[in-house]
Amino acid sequence: MEDAPGPAGLRKMHGRGLGGWARLTAMIIAVLLALALPAQARHFSDEALIDGFMETVFGAEVGDEADREASRVVKKFTGPVHYHLISTSSVDRRKTLRRFLTQLSDAVENLTLRETPVMEEAQMLIYLTDRADYRATIRASVWEGVNTAFLEGNACSAVLAARRSGIERAHIFLVADEGFLGLSHCMVEEIAQSLGPANDSTALPDSIFNDESTLNVFGVFDWFILNMLYDPRILPGMDEAEVRMILPEVISDVRARLPRALEAHRASQLHDRAR
Repeated sequence: MEDAPGPAGLRKMHGRGLGGWARLTAMIIAVLLALALPAQARHFSDEALIDGFMETVFGAEVGDEADREASRVVKKFTGPVHYHLISTSSVDRRKTLRRFLTQLSDAVENLTLRETPVMEEAQMLIYLTDRADYRATIRASVWEGVNTAFLEGNACSAVLAARRSGIERAHIFLVADEGFLGLSHCMVEEIAQSLGPANDSTALPDSIFNDESTLNVFGVFDWFILNMLYDPRILPGMDEAEVRMILPEVISDVRARLPRALEAHRASQLHDRAR
């Protein structure tokens, strides 16, 4: 993650490292297209969820002290998020992306993700490229002032721009021609992080926001993080002290919604199998 303060607010960059991806693709694991909310969800304490929120919503992976200071506020979209898919890959993965984005929108309370056919109307642009075109696509697509070196050095990446009033735009870069296994982790991590919990942490074994984890799906822990973040009481621009005061109440309300989310997930799986 890189933060850079400036007149436009914050610029944040993140990506999954090539080394971490190589380890991931060597593993033999089951990959689910559906949101991975298991029937028997493990219990996460309030303390663990608060720590996870602080680790992912605040902080930056890279950058100088000024960048890190600028990152110490809540970043989230306000209102519906319109996304646009740009696929130049030899392998068309747009159906996979649409399915995940629909399920993510359904799973996170107070978050609406809608596809738009008009690029200029989108706050989130998702690029699907071949590996050979990955770096060139980044260089041609990000806005002026972004140092693309960090993005280009990762297997997949994203950059977002935010003011204290909220995230304004996000560009996500995914490689579609190197198999579903690698794409699935990148898809989940980069899209979810572009919604606000943009920092990675090796202290979170149950989170997709951890380049050393073996997770390849959107799980219960990250379901909590995003539902906490998009609770109306958590406002863009809040600092850590302000958030800590209200997180216990937010967690209580989010926790009460988990059974309904699990049931909806099971219904979605049955529907998918029926099709």
